[in-house]
Amino acid sequence: MRLQSMPSMGGARTDPMAPRVAVVGAGVAGLTCARELCLRGFDPVVFEADDRVGGRCSSRATGIGWFDDGAQCITGFTRLPSYAAQRPGELAAVHPWTVPATAAESERDAKVRDEDEDETPAGRTLKLMGAVGVPSMLSLADAVAQPLDVRLCTPIFQARRRGARWTLRGTAGEIDEDFQALVLALPAPHALRLLPPTVPLAAALRAVRYRSRWVLLLGSERNVGLPGYREFQGSPIERVAAMHSKPGRPTHLPQRWFVEADELWSVQHENDDAETVAELLLDNFRAHAGRAVTPNYLRAHQWRHAFVATPAAQPGQPECLWDAGSQLGVCGDSVVHSRVDRVHASGVALARAVAANLNSQRIYKSVHARDREPAVQA
Repeated sequence: MRLQSMPSMGGARTDPMAPRVAVVGAGVAGLTCARELCLRGFDPVVFEADDRVGGRCSSRATGIGWFDDGAQCITGFTRLPSYAAQRPGELAAVHPWTVPATAAESERDAKVRDEDEDETPAGRTLKLMGAVGVPSMLSLADAVAQPLDVRLCTPIFQARRRGARWTLRGTAGEIDEDFQALVLALPAPHALRLLPPTVPLAAALRAVRYRSRWVLLLGSERNVGLPGYREFQGSPIERVAAMHSKPGRPTHLPQRWFVEADELWSVQHENDDAETVAELLLDNFRAHAGRAVTPNYLRAHQWRHAFVATPAAQPGQPECLWDAGSQLGVCGDSVVHSRVDRVHASGVALARAVAANLNSQRIYKSVHARDREPAVQA
């Protein structure tokens, strides 16, 4: 991955004649769109305000190991495995995740791991949750981004259409590059900040609504006794996921738990501080575990734009927004529901729309140029 921290440090272009496309946002949708554009012979450049890629495929390094602190798994069909090459002797970058179906089986597995036994308990009932990135969801995003020109720590503050090109402005001023098309793979409020209100897609983006969630990352030196994944009804906690139950992760103690609060509870505690939320969710987690839980790591954070409640809609293009007149597109969970497979499909759909439009323009210009050439007599 040609990761850059300054806009003036772009990598060399493999094909100087390839149409250039700016992709703002290096989440799953943006990276997917860029990879698909590469496959179609285009030259995408990905701009990311953060110091890492991934978006909702996010992971956090801590003193007790990695936590996936966004999407916990991938369901449905995606092309993500084909983007990430498997290295010899290693698990694939995308791997199935199964968990014991009951708390008793999960606790029995934990006891075996604690005793350093090699044998897997017989008669286990496993439940397939989906697929996960190995050894973290962030590792999957890194693998997808590997061949791309990605400019990290490069927030984009303004995008302008000048003639037939898009220009971008970042922290250091206007970026000395121009692009034939612009892709915004951002939450709708962030995308709207880049665009003048007269842009045709602005009205659709203004209608988008999101739901935020409180999330707790919890480490425990003792076995908690919950299944590797469990959902709850009528509780401040909606779901829990055990990092140590995922393939490619260390299975020894301390256990590492992702705890996602219920939507209504998150709204009710929207203005609470992180320390208060952490203690409240810890108490509820203990109640579900039915035992004392003394954390060796505890951190709550508010996941903004966690889920889209009202996605944008455009007739005939349910998976992305595309305006051929301005060569502007939007993909991701501004347009579709907030699942990895859906935002991935949105990135694929927008890459197709961009390629079809720019290719038709190239053919038209080529034919038009030939038509203007003077006839040569035999």
